[in-house]
Amino acid sequence: MAQCRDCNAEITWARTTGRGSFIPLDPYPDDRVGTVKKLERTDEHGHTHLVTDENGVVFADVLTGGSLHCAIANRDKLYVHTATPARPPPDESDARPRPPHRQRVRPSHRRRRW
Repeated sequence: MAQCRDCNAEITWARTTGRGSFIPLDPYPDDRVGTVKKLERTDEHGHTHLVTDENGVVFADVLTGGSLHCAIANRDKLYVHTATPARPPPDESDARPRPPHRQRVRPSHRRRRW
């Protein structure tokens, strides 16, 4: 299993069916926030297999709108596309205060609406 270079979390790689670009995914499905569905095919014996390319990379669809709602209603396994994690907000101690001559001046009265 691969690791994210930013947060060292375990990830798997998938290839999108639209553009063919590679996207990192969480290794386990998450029905609450997942939006990516791995493509599956059923063989003649009724066994389900993931669709892969010649290197073994799984194909996946990033779902939006109606297709996402249908997948949720069908209880399909949906995975989270692990993009670059959001950065935490800076601490107040790290923020540089504005100098007195650069303070924002807010009017004390409400603006009239005509």
